[in-house]
Amino acid sequence: MLSDDDVDEIVFKAAGNGDHRGAAATLETLAERPAAHSETVTRASLLVDAGSQYGLAEDWNEATRCYRAAVADGGACPIDPRAWLHDGLLRSGQTEQAGSLRAELKAAKSGDPGVYEAVAESLEEAGLLQDAHTWFTMGYHRCERAPVPDFLLDLLLVGRRRVRMALGHPSDALDEVAEDYMETVGG
Repeated sequence: MLSDDDVDEIVFKAAGNGDHRGAAATLETLAERPAAHSETVTRASLLVDAGSQYGLAEDWNEATRCYRAAVADGGACPIDPRAWLHDGLLRSGQTEQAGSLRAELKAAKSGDPGVYEAVAESLEEAGLLQDAHTWFTMGYHRCERAPVPDFLLDLLLVGRRRVRMALGHPSDALDEVAEDYMETVGG
């Protein structure tokens, strides 16, 4: 059975040699071998990892194909694969579909800060700073009482602060929390 370490080894090897397409193909092959799956390494999670590797190879059509397959699979993933599909759609210029998916994700009201961070960072990368600000802020408020590690909330606030600075907004109380966190971790 595959472990997270096995997947990490494939990803780290690709990071070293630059063969992201090869890593993606390996991960897709493993995704189709259910006997190799484990509690933490599922078909869906392997497809998300494959999509990420295609993304690193700048092949957003293939990345999006993998993310769609992960969403359709419905298996367990560390973060809702729709967040990664949203990123792939934005990066491949499918902005209307990305917007529809964002509306779906917003309506789902996830308690996972990772979903909000992934969507917000995709929006930030696309230059949609006001939307990124909304997602960082919404994620913090929706997750602040969720049973999640505090540092995940702090990371949302750090992203929010970064976007607010880019937008020219004055510092507020949540920005101060982000600054305190960055001082604590040496950032």
